[in-house]
Amino acid sequence: MIIPPAAMPAVITNCLFTSLAFVVVCFRLGTRIFVVKNVGADDSLIAFAILASIGFLVVFMLQVKAGLGRAIMFPELPGFLQALWATVPIYNFALMLCKLSITVQCYRVLRTPHMARFLRVYMGVLAAYGAWSVLGNVFVCWPVDFYWLEPTGTLRGACMDKGAVTFSNAALNIVSDLVLIAVPVPLLWRLQLPRRQKIVLVCLFGGGAFACVTSIVRLHALYTIAVAPPAEQSVKGVDIAIWSSIEINVGIICASLPALKPVADKLFPRMLLSGLYARTKEAARSGGREAVGGFSGSGSHSGRRSKHVASKDAYSVHRAEIRVNQSFEMTSAPATAVPDTTNLDTRTVAPIGTDDGQTSRDGSERNLVTSSWHGDGCKTITITSDPRDMV
Repeated sequence: MIIPPAAMPAVITNCLFTSLAFVVVCFRLGTRIFVVKNVGADDSLIAFAILASIGFLVVFMLQVKAGLGRAIMFPELPGFLQALWATVPIYNFALMLCKLSITVQCYRVLRTPHMARFLRVYMGVLAAYGAWSVLGNVFVCWPVDFYWLEPTGTLRGACMDKGAVTFSNAALNIVSDLVLIAVPVPLLWRLQLPRRQKIVLVCLFGGGAFACVTSIVRLHALYTIAVAPPAEQSVKGVDIAIWSSIEINVGIICASLPALKPVADKLFPRMLLSGLYARTKEAARSGGREAVGGFSGSGSHSGRRSKHVASKDAYSVHRAEIRVNQSFEMTSAPATAVPDTTNLDTRTVAPIGTDDGQTSRDGSERNLVTSSWHGDGCKTITITSDPRDMV
């Protein structure tokens, strides 16, 4: 196959970004399978998304073979339009899987009550929008082959307004990107974590902003090919092929970055966990008393918070912090000691609004102190607290 010089940038870009996304997804799946040992639905969705991206690359190369990047003769036009028609549903299918993977990941990590309800609804919205964007472009003309046979006049049929379908899908795509950026970032920023860790988490989950930028930049290329007559689309379709591939694969890469954090913690521990180290050293200097997420804990119930946190919002943020830490700190490491499960202190407390002598099962379960010894002689104290039970 001879590649026209005008199509060479598109070929290089498609191959490069698809290969990069494939490598990142392989690292992600390897991390989830062998390091974290916890594979979720979001990992399955991103695996199907990279397969769709590879399918887009295959159909794109068929476009190049059919004449992308050069002026084609009229008999070649149906073959080129057929390859062009095939790329659009695959492009939308890959984006839908990528966005669903990000949403499921947010649902698993940031599972506060309000956020969980919103994300469940948003998953349904994404699925409905994705089904429309795929099926609407498959059946944009009826019969289907009227899409590429219309210029020949050999078949009677009808098409929807292709420009309206294309730009409505592009607008919905940008809006869905903005939602996926706006939803997790504010909640992550309110977590009671060191600033450096918060910045890392926000960058990991906010990486979709790059995909949103590519979606906006792609609009110009989309307009160029939308207003071009069918005979000129082979020449003016190079830019849209470039930006479509970038958008798909950048989205896949950004969706996979949060899942790579356990590996990054091992490779760059001081950058990602320096706040945790500093807090541990401070706890050692204070005689085993450690502040976790803004709370003070020790072997007795005499610890007090400097501020009274009783609002529902603070409780949700604390629960979100626990969820984020659980999701990203589940890294696999060689066992250096046997956990001291006998040293489990479960206390009965009297939450706000109950009598001092009344036993509260809910309160006792929310205040657990577990400890374990490591081979280096250090003891790790883990405290899980409910802000509503602390004054």
